[in-house]
Amino acid sequence: MTKSYFISQTSLRKKFKKIGRNCKISNKASFIGEKNIIIGDNVRVDDFAVIVAYDGNITIGSDSHIGSLSYILGSGGVKIGNSCNISQGVKIYSKSDNYKMKEKKTYKAKVVISDNCIIGSNVVILPGSKINKNVRIGALTLVNKEIKSNSLYFGKQTKKLN
Repeated sequence: MTKSYFISQTSLRKKFKKIGRNCKISNKASFIGEKNIIIGDNVRVDDFAVIVAYDGNITIGSDSHIGSLSYILGSGGVKIGNSCNISQGVKIYSKSDNYKMKEKKTYKAKVVISDNCIIGSNVVILPGSKINKNVRIGALTLVNKEIKSNSLYFGKQTKKLN
């Protein structure tokens, strides 16, 4: 008998705060603070994704995909909607250092990715960002603000394409 590539459904039910049906979670993905993570139906999480919610919370909507080598930090809260595709190497931070302060302080703010979004490879999403419905973010983009619905964005300063 061969070892399964995915964590069994029985193990998943014991692991997370709430998990939906038919999820495919790689046994090479890492989770910290599983009891603060909610996962919808038909979600796939690929190899070497790291999802951290030890002092916050993360919700991943149904029919969404988290690509390999992605990192999600839920300290300020992260909500990923339904039917979202988070490509390889994406970094989502809901907590960061506040570089405007002379003293080292951290900044926490919720990150929201609404339904039906595609986030390209190696995108970085900073605390307080909100990506509205039906948005496409091109590879290597830095997101640090609210992104309007039904749009395509790309570039270091998230320039609007259409």
